[in-house]
Amino acid sequence: MRVSLFQTAIFALTITTAWAEPATRTITDMSGASVTVPLKIERIAEQFPAHTVTDIMLGAGDKLVAIPQNVKTIPLLQKIYPRIATVPELFRGSTVNIEELLPTNPDVISGTGGAANAAKLKSAGLPPVVMTFKTYQSLRQSITLAGDLYGGEAKQRAAAYNAYLESRLKLIQSRLSDLPRSQRPTVVHIASFPPLVIDGGSSIIDEWIKLGGGIDAAGSVSGSHVSITMEQLLAWDPEVLIIETPGGDQAITAGSGKSVVAALSHAPGWQQLRAVRNHRVYINPQGMYPWERYGPEEALQIQWIAKTLHPERFQDLDTRAEARRFYQTFFGYTLSESELDQVFQVSRQ
Repeated sequence: MRVSLFQTAIFALTITTAWAEPATRTITDMSGASVTVPLKIERIAEQFPAHTVTDIMLGAGDKLVAIPQNVKTIPLLQKIYPRIATVPELFRGSTVNIEELLPTNPDVISGTGGAANAAKLKSAGLPPVVMTFKTYQSLRQSITLAGDLYGGEAKQRAAAYNAYLESRLKLIQSRLSDLPRSQRPTVVHIASFPPLVIDGGSSIIDEWIKLGGGIDAAGSVSGSHVSITMEQLLAWDPEVLIIETPGGDQAITAGSGKSVVAALSHAPGWQQLRAVRNHRVYINPQGMYPWERYGPEEALQIQWIAKTLHPERFQDLDTRAEARRFYQTFFGYTLSESELDQVFQVSRQ
């Protein structure tokens, strides 16, 4: 069959156009930096601990080639996504051994920021995309960014999660909008003990306390994981104390948050605290990650804290049922009653 010069030219143009398709694109990460990333993301190195849960929620779990230290120790994360046990833990806080990371051949680093850290990764040819956030608005932005970065179904999953989060925020805000300041209890969130470590202003913890109808007594202390003295806690004398469930390299079992309370009970001055005297010390739920700390389970956290602080305004909100629906919807996993007990730190003994 004879091929005309015109047909030959068209064929050559088609081949040239195909070869000219870009292999990379430029995105703007949560720090505002422009980052050049591959057009298609197949391999993810995750530096941001809570963001591991986001990766799994968006259907990108199988793309993980490296994760932060101790993430895989959380029981519910292991149950919902068993493959996590096989992913190497290469990030230790803000540090990583580049020689260990390079053989995993990641397309992108889902990062926590920091100029020195970013420079180290970039010099190795690994693009760091900052995913961190401090507010619920920037949580939605971070979820959208991850969905756009991973592409495909991840984009739709991100949109579905953000719609759910927005609906829960609207519910809580509508119920608490007329709540006077005099009815908003003062709250302190204790991250660990010993030593005594709290979370203060300019953190997601500060925001969910306020959204849930409380006043952050530690709001004048800026940042997460800030060490304080018992004297400072006594000076604040909060009406409510929220205790984070132990994580990291500690064994995490149902009721493990009680171990922190037990240790605190021996600290000088503990029994003098108003929250202790009035029996308003609560252990924060933990699912695939501590609900209160920078992951998609923040959508459950705001509901739990709102009902904990103001049960009379949320009598129709069943937080256990809502948690079960959440994990079914976004992770395809149905929690048993015993698993829900573990999440809510309930002991049936």
